Amino acid sequence: MSKIFWYFPSTGHGENHGFQDPLLQYFQGDHENYIAREAIQNAVDARLDYDKPVSVVFEKTAILNSSFPGYSELLDKLHRCLVFVKGQDKAEPFFKSAIALLKGKNLPVLKISDFNTRGLSGSDDDVDGNWHRLVRAAGTSSLKGAGGGSFGIGKGAPIVASALRTVFYSSINDKDELVFQGKARLVSHHDDERDVRQGIGFYGVEGYKALRNDALVPDFFKRSERGTDIYVMGYKTGADWKGKLIKSVLHNFWLAIYNGDLEVSIRDGSELTITKSNLRKYLDDYDAEDAKFYFEAVTNWTKDFHVELKHLGKVSLYVRKQDNYPSRVMMARKPRMLVAEKQYRSLREPYAAVFICDNDKGNALLRDLEPPAHDKWNRDLADNGKIIMRELDEFIKEKLKSMGEDITSEPQDIPGLARYLPDNEEREYLSLTEAEAVDPTELNTDEETGHEIGAEKELASADIETIVRKGIVTTKENKPVGPTPPVGPGNGPSGRATGPEEGTKEGARIKTSAISFRSFVQKGKAGFEYHLAITGREDCEGAIRLVAVGDEGSYPVELKSVAEEKSGTSYDTSESMIKGLSIENGKTLKLIVLLASPKKYALAIENYEG
Repeated sequence: MSKIFWYFPSTGHGENHGFQDPLLQYFQGDHENYIAREAIQNAVDARLDYDKPVSVVFEKTAILNSSFPGYSELLDKLHRCLVFVKGQDKAEPFFKSAIALLKGKNLPVLKISDFNTRGLSGSDDDVDGNWHRLVRAAGTSSLKGAGGGSFGIGKGAPIVASALRTVFYSSINDKDELVFQGKARLVSHHDDERDVRQGIGFYGVEGYKALRNDALVPDFFKRSERGTDIYVMGYKTGADWKGKLIKSVLHNFWLAIYNGDLEVSIRDGSELTITKSNLRKYLDDYDAEDAKFYFEAVTNWTKDFHVELKHLGKVSLYVRKQDNYPSRVMMARKPRMLVAEKQYRSLREPYAAVFICDNDKGNALLRDLEPPAHDKWNRDLADNGKIIMRELDEFIKEKLKSMGEDITSEPQDIPGLARYLPDNEEREYLSLTEAEAVDPTELNTDEETGHEIGAEKELASADIETIVRKGIVTTKENKPVGPTPPVGPGNGPSGRATGPEEGTKEGARIKTSAISFRSFVQKGKAGFEYHLAITGREDCEGAIRLVAVGDEGSYPVELKSVAEEKSGTSYDTSESMIKGLSIENGKTLKLIVLLASPKKYALAIENYEG
């Protein structure tokens, strides 16, 4: 009988595998968001019967450590990896923690199951088969055709969420065959003969072959119908994992659910299922305002457009005008998953809109413009990218312009704006990887103005001492900054700007990378009320600076009052700074802001990383 064990091939005197794995770098941080996006996208792409929705189930469960396949062998590998990375800041603590976890009694597991899907076909050596492409290959998609994925990098998302960097795959394919295998992405290590082994290893027959005999597959990992299960071993989870996962599903896949393509269940003792019939209820229950704007645009549009474009083919745009809407367009293609959000200023009235390109030709063109995380369309990623994006932008601008008075000739794709717009109270729903501080010199206008945009101004210098803490950067002035700049063009509604803050808890600046932000404005009794929702990506305390975003850049605003939405608790302010904020990781702070100016502005948080 063939042996079943963990196998890590020799490097053969080649490169060692370090802890900073390039496959995993895209999915650090918000595990629930990335897992939901990648797992559901793959499931929708593998749909079997198009008369029924795909079903994806996320189940938090546990396994006895003694029942872990190849327990003793993997524990030995972890010890060897620990020796190999001794003294490395991130790697050594990781392997110490992994060893302690595996030595415990029970191991937390996230089981991700899909139904009404094709399963993973092909043998271990079939390089074109979906099994090989998902489990064995690197840098290739597990699916072909005009689906959602293209890089195949998304297979790294479940591994990042594992405190052991270990997952198991179990699938019933088109031959009604149960296929099972484990995979770990650790680091290179020495064997007993001091040969250096690769960091990527497999659990299977003779180490590298999948188990294809039902009797050999442990009961915990068996499936009963066609489709695929992914087991995230040692699932790294927080207390609010379920809420975060639900919000990610709603934010990213509400359109697929509404279209009847998808149903999603979350199990953790009890079961919750999101379907087309109860979608609106969950959008309300989980305070998914950003998704609700777009949901209303599709279900109760002011106007809809369906056009055949030269390059992208048939596309649709649904637009709803309403006072408190964010004036943004959600972008989606064939999987009907959120790719990005973009702000256009071609329509004066507030609105929300949804752009959909779900034909095979256009879907393939747009897919080629996406980075591995599938969170934006980058015109520089394909030779025809500029042509494609120009066609898309012109279509949206023209249709928005037709619905009201035009106020600018260009969409305001503001540098760095994605950092401050909503991201599902998630992660990274809007890409942060290339966000920059708002720079007025990068913005365009067709009108002459009485001052030079981006003109340098002489300010007194200040020596700044920087103290880095978790989630914040505190700045202390060692010398006076100098007098307040005079009132004049380009300095915003108040004509004033503030200098560095004192290094107190209230005055410390919160890093913008530590939070996500969204806002909308309503007309109240006291004038325009700005509703802000600030979500922590980590625990942070301190201050933020608000700016008004316009066609010519960003400008300070003078604050009249700031209060918490529910409790009415007031916050100290200093011109454009809100002080004394305390935001917990994964929690959302909701504020109501009144400005000194009676005018209406688009607000953002000034970029600050210390």
